[in-house]
Amino acid sequence: MNLTKALKHKKKLVKQADEMFMRFQRYNSQNKENVDKGYDPQVAYNNWISLTNELVTLKTKIHNANAPIASKIFRLGELKNLVSRLRNVDTKVGLVREHRYSDSEPVEYVAYMDLFTKDNRIVEWEQEIETIQEEIEAFNAITKI
Repeated sequence: MNLTKALKHKKKLVKQADEMFMRFQRYNSQNKENVDKGYDPQVAYNNWISLTNELVTLKTKIHNANAPIASKIFRLGELKNLVSRLRNVDTKVGLVREHRYSDSEPVEYVAYMDLFTKDNRIVEWEQEIETIQEEIEAFNAITKI
């Protein structure tokens, strides 16, 4: 199985394990009269544990296979974080009235980074993100676990 398929399978396992836990949690303690109605909590529990163990094994294989590109994976995550945070940075400059419908005096703002610089930096990082994603996808398609 290549990494691309392994990553898809991991998502599926996570979803299945979550579903088994929810069944176990919901049916673990119930009215005695309803015991045979719904899912068997013992089966749900056993499936949850089994899927979790399978998930640990798969995650370990994925982690080991990703070792050659670990720095790219970490860089990708941090670039996405940088873009997300920078998008929320205020770039007001000049006189600004704090409250739109108020008689308050305008406040003068200065900014270390202006909107143009901020937008350019975001574009640069997004281009790097795209490049790294393509490299990781290519690696995942050819790497077997």
